[in-house]
Amino acid sequence: MPNKTRIFHQQRFIALLKTLVPGQVNLARDLMDILEISQDGAYRRLRCETAITLDETVKICLHYSIPLEALNNEVPDVVTFQFNPLDQSLDQFRNYLATLSEQLKSFRKHAQPDFHYAAEDIPMFYHFGFPALTAFKLLYWMKSILNIPEFESSHYPFPVEEYFDTELLKGLYQHYAEIPGTEIWTDETIESTLQQIKFYWDAGFFVSKDAALTVIDQMEELIRRVARQTEIGQKIGYNGASTGAVLNVYLCDLMIGNNSIYVSTGESAISSIGYNTFNSILTRNEAFNKQHLLWMDNLKRKSIQISGMAEKIRNQFFKAQLKKIDQLRDAL
Repeated sequence: MPNKTRIFHQQRFIALLKTLVPGQVNLARDLMDILEISQDGAYRRLRCETAITLDETVKICLHYSIPLEALNNEVPDVVTFQFNPLDQSLDQFRNYLATLSEQLKSFRKHAQPDFHYAAEDIPMFYHFGFPALTAFKLLYWMKSILNIPEFESSHYPFPVEEYFDTELLKGLYQHYAEIPGTEIWTDETIESTLQQIKFYWDAGFFVSKDAALTVIDQMEELIRRVARQTEIGQKIGYNGASTGAVLNVYLCDLMIGNNSIYVSTGESAISSIGYNTFNSILTRNEAFNKQHLLWMDNLKRKSIQISGMAEKIRNQFFKAQLKKIDQLRDAL
């Protein structure tokens, strides 16, 4: 490979690494450990003075969970996805949440992240801003979706602090609240959570009516907070104060079909497509990301922006959502 071509591709690879490695991590020191080389050797590779071999590239990609396909965007009809497989394991679920937290922290370190969320369901990060709702959703995911054996006979209330790092859970909400973004909602976005609450009530998984009403009350708190965010056009943090992160919210009449996220940091982009209720597959493929963003833009064109404008439509939308919550409360 001609030297200029090698340097060009190595520079792209190094740029990709810098977007993936958390800000507090010393990339050169990481390379020293991964490749078992000296500090000088690590810096020579970062400056592209020494070529990174194929063997070294594979080691680096495995360490940072980067698909080799991410290094080549010349085959647009072949896309490789990453995913965190979830089975009937509490530890694996904890790791899944920890990985989400690291991803959000990574996005936050960039100056102008572009975070688009097409919400078939309420964006999962919002649930972690409300303790009773956090406990309910975690129990539902583990008991009814993942079928983790130790929670087979569990009921709500659920002691979250016995199984999870509550600071990490709060962080999932706060990190998301500090990232500027765009959300696309529909009239059906809150339906799945309401149906989950109703199912648990009918199945006898709430120990009392008061326990169920507590979860419903926090659903109302969540929707009122989202309504306030939409009104001021800024996200609100865990403590209830604005974080200053700009939020654009669109109300869409079309069916979204799945929870989809597109994030651009200016240097790279990543798409996340939801499946199996709350899990997701991710890719950095440029051609796929362009198509994904086009799809998001098309949804926005067929939507009404209700953040900071369209006051009548915004108020009607959130009034209708609160009415659904009241109807569930009355049904109990």
